[in-house]
Amino acid sequence: MSAFRALWKKELLLEFRQKHALAGIAMYVLATVFVCYLSLERIESEQVWGGLMWITGLFTAFNAMQKTFQQEGGGTQLYLYSLTSPRKIMLAKSLYNALLVAVLNVVSLFFFLLFFGDEMLGKTDFYQLFSGLILGSSGLGITLTFVSGLSYKSGAGVGLVAILGFPVIIPLLITIVRFTTGAMIGLSWLENGLNLLVLLILNGSALLLSLLLFPYLWRE
Repeated sequence: MSAFRALWKKELLLEFRQKHALAGIAMYVLATVFVCYLSLERIESEQVWGGLMWITGLFTAFNAMQKTFQQEGGGTQLYLYSLTSPRKIMLAKSLYNALLVAVLNVVSLFFFLLFFGDEMLGKTDFYQLFSGLILGSSGLGITLTFVSGLSYKSGAGVGLVAILGFPVIIPLLITIVRFTTGAMIGLSWLENGLNLLVLLILNGSALLLSLLLFPYLWRE
């Protein structure tokens, strides 16, 4: 746990040393929601609301994950390799990025409420919506962290993150949209339970596979 806390603190310090990158992502979220508002002005259905929210969340996650490994040079990577295990490094990065994407998507939801209001959310179970937002964001953060590591180790640059990441997250994305749309149209926890279960399984599977496969990637 002490090693995990130290690695997690390192990620946080690196983030605050590059405030311009985090501010740029936040500005991207605001600009995307504002363009949606200029184009639509009013959202007519829960399905459109959920779709637009996750389109914004998806591209926000891709932008946030591109710098996960690129901000550390080869010397830093070698130093970390000599200090701790690759699984601890991957766990710290994955959980940190899951939190980062979740915070950014909560900010995105705030902007949607600010621009579009809550007229279409009269039936919404906000506990379900918030749970779906956190779990979906966590799944995106965990999955794209491993994809970012794969892209970095291959030497192909950040462009490979989008190429490899999008096919991998399609099942997760489908489940996220179904769960949050169900929350918005007023489904109960029992009626929406299958989507929640699948979402939990996908999150757990993504984290488990990352921890199992990353050590082999790290040796390269």
